[in-house]
Amino acid sequence: MGTIFKRIFSLFFLLQAFTSQSFLFSQVSAGDQVTDTIQCRDAIGQSYALYRPAQYDNKKSWPVILIFDPSARGRTGVSTFIEAGRKYGFILACSNNSRNGPLADNFIAAAAMLQDVEERFTVDQRRIYAAGFSGGSRFAMAFALRQKKISGIIGCGAGLPNDRNYLPSGNSDFLYYGMAGTRDMNFLEMHDLSGFFSNQTRVISYLRTFSGGHQWPDSDLITEAVEWLVLQTMNRKIIPADQTFLSYIENKTQNLINSQLSSGNQTDAIMYMKFASRDFGGTPFGGKMTKLLTDSEKSAEYQKASRKWNKMAATEQESKEKYLNYLSEILNSGSLPDSASTWWKNETRELIRLRDKGSPENSISASRVLNFISILCSEQGISYYRDRHYAQAAFLFDICTLSDSENQNNYYNLARSLAGSGESKKSVNALSAAVNHGFNSRKTVESDPVFGMIRDDSRYKALIVKMK
Repeated sequence: MGTIFKRIFSLFFLLQAFTSQSFLFSQVSAGDQVTDTIQCRDAIGQSYALYRPAQYDNKKSWPVILIFDPSARGRTGVSTFIEAGRKYGFILACSNNSRNGPLADNFIAAAAMLQDVEERFTVDQRRIYAAGFSGGSRFAMAFALRQKKISGIIGCGAGLPNDRNYLPSGNSDFLYYGMAGTRDMNFLEMHDLSGFFSNQTRVISYLRTFSGGHQWPDSDLITEAVEWLVLQTMNRKIIPADQTFLSYIENKTQNLINSQLSSGNQTDAIMYMKFASRDFGGTPFGGKMTKLLTDSEKSAEYQKASRKWNKMAATEQESKEKYLNYLSEILNSGSLPDSASTWWKNETRELIRLRDKGSPENSISASRVLNFISILCSEQGISYYRDRHYAQAAFLFDICTLSDSENQNNYYNLARSLAGSGESKKSVNALSAAVNHGFNSRKTVESDPVFGMIRDDSRYKALIVKMK
């Protein structure tokens, strides 16, 4: 495992039109069935959202993708994959129970969903896949390591499970398609995964980067991930090779590499060449990619880009460690001096300056660090709030409003924490900021007992009137 990967883990166009009627491609039909809630027959309280292809027939076996969203949003997970499911004939199921939280609960949810899908449909046991975003991505890998039926994973925005008992080993041989936005705080971790897999496991992996933050990729990118699984399934001779499909993927791969080269992104272009050389090995296209890779790696332009990348990655990781260590020191000290808040304001202000006015590389890196700070403080803040350590929670959520000032939930969580710590005036101010940033759930506020002490405040009453 590379040095940078170890440290990160410890912290937490042209595309050609394709109109073939190949057996791999299904047509969109009114017969599609999308159901938000399927109750598991043998697991009370467990349910999932489901997509069944229009052409589904019990007489043949069908590939399945089991999807895990970090907030148990079954419909969101299925909707993200539905275009790929339609195009390539996949059954899709996303748990309404599995969410960021204890692994034991998620294993129960995932097992119940898998069992129910297998009982209801004719499933191709060689083509059962898991996919997820953020914490759902980490869980998808943990589930694959626990449930040997899973032959491949699509991991979005996060890599290895936090529980080291579920790390891939030398015997692991599943497929892994990783996806990461260039402004995602887990970008460097995802970038290092391919090296980890190739050095320490038998996993065949791929990384697709895209312009964006910590989010589910759009449907076009998800379709690319599913296409890669189909390609690998052909390479493994599990399904027959389809030359029309292979030509389509070759063209798509060439266009992707060309787009990276034309935009000056040498590092990603080389990365995609390496994947293509491997995935199309023994073919004329694979030979072409191998030659292009060999020539490109020798270029002075690539050598310069590689050095620049390594320097950026090391600097970014040092920044993350600095913020994590400082935060730990403050929280463990038992006091929250005003100087600590001032320090965070100055640090986030500089990061925001770099994000908004820095060079493209500094802007992207600063975005990732700000995202890292926001997610880290939010997760820690929620934990402190649950334990009724309201002052610490308020301190953390205040940092969240600095690092991610447009997120309405950061202000709402700050308001709750301040109310719990007896800071009535500040609590109303934070609640007002939440409303100004789009928070609009009157029911949520009125049902939250922590706001009991400020319900008679005239400003609170005015805010409630504004909400639906």
